[in-house]
Amino acid sequence: MFTLPQPPDRNGNRELDIPTVDIPDSPRVFDTILRFIYPGVEPPNVGNIFTLTALFSAADKYNITSIYRILREHLRTFLPNGSFMVYIIACRFGLPEEAKEAARVSTSRSIVNRHFGRNVEHISAQDLYRFVQFVQEREYMGLAKIKYLLGRERVYTSGCDHWDSGQDFYYHLEKEIGELFIRKPCLELGDLFGVFDEIPDPPTGCRLAGGYGGGDDDDDTLSCPLAPIAIRRHLKKLATELKSLNHDLLKGAF
Repeated sequence: MFTLPQPPDRNGNRELDIPTVDIPDSPRVFDTILRFIYPGVEPPNVGNIFTLTALFSAADKYNITSIYRILREHLRTFLPNGSFMVYIIACRFGLPEEAKEAARVSTSRSIVNRHFGRNVEHISAQDLYRFVQFVQEREYMGLAKIKYLLGRERVYTSGCDHWDSGQDFYYHLEKEIGELFIRKPCLELGDLFGVFDEIPDPPTGCRLAGGYGGGDDDDDTLSCPLAPIAIRRHLKKLATELKSLNHDLLKGAF
């Protein structure tokens, strides 16, 4: 690099006492890279995803592969809120695992963000299409599964003491879980149980025999779908179905 012709200095002189090479990267980016590779210096914290993009670009340009591992660790810290930008960076710099994880936690709302700007131009149309198709298909199928597994239970309350209140409870349960799924597609069972804080409590005191007693989470013989154990069983099944849906669609897309 020192043998390459260099531009003149500020005074127009072309001969310098000390050989130098002009670096087009910003001082902040180059300073951060040096702190990553210099021994005995505490690695800096990268709190801005656009700065991280510039670091990936510089590391790629200068072939500084030794800092890729720590840059990938920093990249994962922007999940799930910055999932679409993480996906763009992962595709751009050949990080398939990070791209898959970003897609897994993304929502349809994460795609519509004016801050992405021209960064989308750095990935292929195929990668962009695959991401959008996966997110939209999972949302559509997930909401349909929620409606099927919870919505149909309102019909089965016709034989118990709370026909109207049973309809109302499962309506609110389905609605709240659907809205939660749109915001957080990787739902766990604990997330589903947390929905109870947002909806009215189910009615109690059903006179149907066995409606509130005995059985376990896998027992389908309970007469009242508003029994706590029956509600818990439905939510466990829903959590399993949503996790399976996410896994199967992700495997097929990526």
